[in-house]
Amino acid sequence: MTATFRMMAGFACLSAGLTAVHGAAMAQDLGEIVPEIQVAYYAADMGPMYEQSARVLSEEWAKLGLSFQLQPVQFSSFISNIVVGGGLEDMAVFTVGADPDRVDPTYWLHDLGACGARRNGAKWCDETYTAMVQKQRELINQDERLKAVHEAQQYFYDQMPWWPATNTVYGILWNSDKWDNVTSPAPVAAHEGLIDPWLSAKPKTDDRILDWAHYEDVTTYNPMAEEGAVGWIRFVYDTFAKNNSAGETIPWAATAWEFTDPQTVKITLREGMTFHDGEPVTADDAVYTLNTVVELQPPAMSSRIANLAGAEKIDDLTFNVKLKAPDASFVTTVLPYAFIMPEHVWANYEGDKIARDVVADGAVIGSGPFKFKSWRVNETHELDTFKEHFNAAEYDGLRRLALGQADAIRSAMLSGTGDIATMVLPVAAMSDLAAQNEQLDFLEIPSHGSMLVWLNNQKAPFTDIAFRKALRAATAKDRAAIEGWLGFAVPAGEGPVPKQIGIWYNPDLPEIAFDVEAARKILEDAGYGWDDQGRLHYPKQ
Repeated sequence: MTATFRMMAGFACLSAGLTAVHGAAMAQDLGEIVPEIQVAYYAADMGPMYEQSARVLSEEWAKLGLSFQLQPVQFSSFISNIVVGGGLEDMAVFTVGADPDRVDPTYWLHDLGACGARRNGAKWCDETYTAMVQKQRELINQDERLKAVHEAQQYFYDQMPWWPATNTVYGILWNSDKWDNVTSPAPVAAHEGLIDPWLSAKPKTDDRILDWAHYEDVTTYNPMAEEGAVGWIRFVYDTFAKNNSAGETIPWAATAWEFTDPQTVKITLREGMTFHDGEPVTADDAVYTLNTVVELQPPAMSSRIANLAGAEKIDDLTFNVKLKAPDASFVTTVLPYAFIMPEHVWANYEGDKIARDVVADGAVIGSGPFKFKSWRVNETHELDTFKEHFNAAEYDGLRRLALGQADAIRSAMLSGTGDIATMVLPVAAMSDLAAQNEQLDFLEIPSHGSMLVWLNNQKAPFTDIAFRKALRAATAKDRAAIEGWLGFAVPAGEGPVPKQIGIWYNPDLPEIAFDVEAARKILEDAGYGWDDQGRLHYPKQ
């Protein structure tokens, strides 16, 4: 993306009086000017909300005497270059989705904040904090873990390396003339890894293919390599558990699990499962899959498998998973994520298994509720319903339309080409379309998905805690929710863990009021100053 937009310091609401006072008082005692700051955000392929939010937030931050350059980044590039690639230049405004496993605090505390964590794109590394968030995972006793989780949030809050601005209200728009029983998975977005609405929907006509108007974020059907569309891939490769709409982890390909000791989990598979080629699913396949990912350490899976030591068969349907350390989050974060590959398809493959082109090899074979049919890149993905699955859909297949832009998705829903839309199309637009078109219906889904403000914690001025706290005080969460998201978001709570995941959120964190003048005072007390044009300068060295 080449389009850029500039937010210059000295917005009209930054009064000339304040500029003159600060400029006159400190002109003779200024350090270097704080340079222009780049703010990366999701480009238009993810909808207009991100540019709107970045603009709104930058308008208020600019009142601190800062200059901004807004930089749209296409979604897949944002993930690969910034979230996991370490390429954050200055700041980012973006969302992390309401994925099922994120009802556990480990994602928010560890995966986004621990030293060396793959998704720690803000590049903050605090050894004390990292030890705290690693420890909470090992506390099997929930009361002890809850205390540790709250303490970690307090430490994070005091350091303010990044913060959430809003929590997302998602939506589902669907053609109610053609489809019934479209159900809400709240507080989780309509993620493909869930039962609702995908496996609960029922056709009302002879058209038995559910067309999902979406965009292209699939890079491969190799489950060890796909990082963006993990839910879609898990339609094909079944997982041991699912997260339901109550935020609970429920049996799926596994019917039972238990910790036999703090580092051993005994898992029992469901009887009678088969792969899409008709071969039975056994403990051998599960053990082979888990040991393979432990051996190969696929980068796309690193955050989930880091604590896995391996697996061993007990009998045809039972096996043990060995952990390197006790992990209280294992059931919630690993079992709904870990998949089963057929040993007979993979064991004799002599090439690079992570790089394997399974589509070209005809090896897209799993045991999930849908089986692979075809993929035309940037056009369509087609999956057939796997009728032999224990929870097969009551329709014949799922087709993903890679439309890319909100206008194209809107047109598809109006024309009847699309049956359901869940992302990209702004939620406000979904609501309006349903109100204006009798054949369309709309479901609102409050969620724990969060729009975050990330800072490059390895680069000045973000290495200065006073600067970080000033930016936080000048973060207009309400404006972002109302103007950026047109009311289909709510201001986020304090700290990294969303309020929406219940007891794990620390309610004792003091609320930080939006106050630009308080933010300027923080900077002034830290030795920053302003010139006659209102631009912020570092403390004089």
